[in-house]
Amino acid sequence: MAIGRITGQMLSANLARSGTDLAFETNLLALDVTNSRVGIGTASPATTLHVSATDSLRLPSGTTGQRPGSPANGDIRYNSTIGTIEGYSGGAYKNLASGSAIQDADEDTKIQVEESSDEDIIRFDIAGNQIMSVTSSGLAFDTGKGITSNLTVTGNLTVNGTTTTVDSATLTIEDPMITLAKNNSGGDANAFDQGLFMNRGSLANVSFIWDESADEFAAAVTSGEDGTTAGNVTIDSYANLNATITGGANFARAVTFNDASAADVDFRMESNGQTHAFFLDGSADAIGLRTSAPAYALDGSGDGGAFRLPVGNTAARPSAATGIIRFNSQTGQYEGCQDGSTFANFAIAGSAPTFSKVSATGDGSTTAFAGFFGSAPENVNNVFVYIDNVYQEPTENYTVSGTTITFTSAPHSAARIFAITGADNTALATGGVARSETSSVNFTSTATNIMTFNGASYRSAELFIQLTDAANTEYAAMKGVVVHNGTTAFITVHGITNTGSSDLAAITANYNSGTVEVKATSTGGVTAAKVQYSLAAV
Repeated sequence: MAIGRITGQMLSANLARSGTDLAFETNLLALDVTNSRVGIGTASPATTLHVSATDSLRLPSGTTGQRPGSPANGDIRYNSTIGTIEGYSGGAYKNLASGSAIQDADEDTKIQVEESSDEDIIRFDIAGNQIMSVTSSGLAFDTGKGITSNLTVTGNLTVNGTTTTVDSATLTIEDPMITLAKNNSGGDANAFDQGLFMNRGSLANVSFIWDESADEFAAAVTSGEDGTTAGNVTIDSYANLNATITGGANFARAVTFNDASAADVDFRMESNGQTHAFFLDGSADAIGLRTSAPAYALDGSGDGGAFRLPVGNTAARPSAATGIIRFNSQTGQYEGCQDGSTFANFAIAGSAPTFSKVSATGDGSTTAFAGFFGSAPENVNNVFVYIDNVYQEPTENYTVSGTTITFTSAPHSAARIFAITGADNTALATGGVARSETSSVNFTSTATNIMTFNGASYRSAELFIQLTDAANTEYAAMKGVVVHNGTTAFITVHGITNTGSSDLAAITANYNSGTVEVKATSTGGVTAAKVQYSLAAV
């Protein structure tokens, strides 16, 4: 650099030269010719232009219209129109600083700090609209604004507030467990329902919840709910649930299979060795045991074994109802009810009857032969009596009372009399009608029912009554015949046999609203009665 002559008293006094460098007023202005640098306030400029001062650097100032006509990258100035420092870069002027905001040239997109004094809020504006703000409480999007592209959170995410809305086509959760009501963990006993709510538009809403009040899961129709209930969810009804249960299941309420909307659906239960241990055929309205094609209401044709009837003593009988059957362990008989009020034993085939012959000889005067029979026949018709091999007609030619046979006229002298016995105690006894036996009934001086039957179904009954006193020291046996006319019952008791000197009871009959009642009244203390009977239909 060529240095010419500098003259003048003041200039000469204030300008110092050091080799090729110049310094004016020491540090006021220095030219570092060696490094091509200019220093203001420093004699050792570290950059091309180095200003060492504590006040400021004043840039060129002008309106937007006064910008240089041919700007170059790196130009800076103060734009008095928009009140900001601007610089030229990449073919355009850009704001470098604007007080409390960083903004674009037209000021509608910006980041601003504190719109009002000391509010401590950073605001983000896009195209003139605020979309987000940051306060000491955190980040908040303005209403209707939010993240419009993918967002990945690598740390934990905590969302506070009352409502979190996920508006997407598909929600995918990779975690294997979802915890509801976590803030209640370890706290007081829970008092609100929890679960999933499904909004179905015009259809009734449904939900799958844990019903806290019932202490059970529920697939429920909850049409009156909108999914925001914090407490007890209103269950309108229980929704259908299609599931395969492979483990155990306990049901605390009634279980319905094949409701009205699916009346022809079958229900099957398997056992260890049976595919159709229990099969409900929905279309046939039938239940099969070990068969999948039941033809009757209850069909056990798929098994070669047997049905076992309920077994119990007389006291365990249920209320009588037409069509019920059971095995009476006390009497050793199958019994059932065909009139809705009376139990009757079933007549069943037993061992072949054993017939025997008893005989006597006529003397021309005797009509009654005491002890003729070894045991009293059940009925006069149950013995076959002959005189000289001529058959005698029951009741017309003879009668039977106990073991005594009485003829209407005395057989002639030396007449050969014999009878065939053995027709008792089988189904032959009363033409195939079995006899029934009551359980023991205690009675005292108040008339007590010892046997009853349905007067609408039966007209009469034949009775064999056995009585025992409380001390088991005296006994009595007798027969009775009962008949009714629809309003009054009549009874005749005969053949009374006592072990003591007097009768143990008085036997009467009563017709009570369709039921014939045979009653006993004790003549002494507590007495027990047992009755065997057969019935004749109306």
